Amino acid sequence: MSSTAAIVSLYNPSEDVLANAAALLKQVNSVVVVDDGSPNDPTRILNELAGMGCNVERLAENSGIAAALNAGISVALSGAAKPDYILTMDQDSLLDDGYVAALLSAATAAFAANVRVGMVAPGSVRGLPVRRGPVMNGIQLGGEPIQSGLLVPVPVIERLGMFQSSLFIDGVDSEFYLRCAADGLCAVIAPDAALNHTLGSPARATLFGRELSFAGHPLNIRTAADWRYYYLFRNRILLSRQYGRRFLLWTVKGFMADYRHLAIVTLFAPHRRVRLHNALRGVIDGLRGVSGPRRAASAIRPRIRK
Repeated sequence: MSSTAAIVSLYNPSEDVLANAAALLKQVNSVVVVDDGSPNDPTRILNELAGMGCNVERLAENSGIAAALNAGISVALSGAAKPDYILTMDQDSLLDDGYVAALLSAATAAFAANVRVGMVAPGSVRGLPVRRGPVMNGIQLGGEPIQSGLLVPVPVIERLGMFQSSLFIDGVDSEFYLRCAADGLCAVIAPDAALNHTLGSPARATLFGRELSFAGHPLNIRTAADWRYYYLFRNRILLSRQYGRRFLLWTVKGFMADYRHLAIVTLFAPHRRVRLHNALRGVIDGLRGVSGPRRAASAIRPRIRK
């Protein structure tokens, strides 16, 4: 029977991570949690996670989602019993019963159908439509998945390497997906697996200071944290420089989606100025080829205005 090690990245974790870890421990062989240099002391929660049976690692400073996942993967692969699969998880993702079994079943079916598996993603993510691709030898392939809840065969990591830490955050999953695709590996969909994962935060839509509604109900739109727009727009450019020639359609569609989203949230969501400032700094640094954590000179935030 295949074995799975789950890697969970933490940053200022709340009590909710304990319930999420408990659900995870029921479905995998081992869990490695990596605290990514949380400024709010996470010692109590980390101790509780260790008491539950998790392997706890702490990074000395905030190094980004890729570095945290890589640290956990290194721990998992250095153990006496090397797992067959790695499951990458965010701290706010909750697994349904049978989630990991459904992913493993999809992987087994894909291998049996001679599909080269690079990763297995859930069939549905609550609040987020799952991208689907063609059917190959009876196996449903997917488009670019999100990082949380992603099952990756260990031989793929050993051959292609770990996540690209220079991106820090945002685009880390995209880069790994493109790296697999460039090697002829597929993203497989597990149709029976559902992930409970929150993406972005809802905000009341406003226009010229007036709250908007539709059919008598308040109109909400989803935004990322203001500071993430720097990484979203910087890393899109970095990825286009790295993969744009080979994956031209992916690159063009990605730029269109990002700028459409920015136009919508600029028009209807609060914090317009700081969001635009962060996106602009991201574009400038992306064109300059800057990677890694945001540099202090770029991190100056203007006063927030609506």
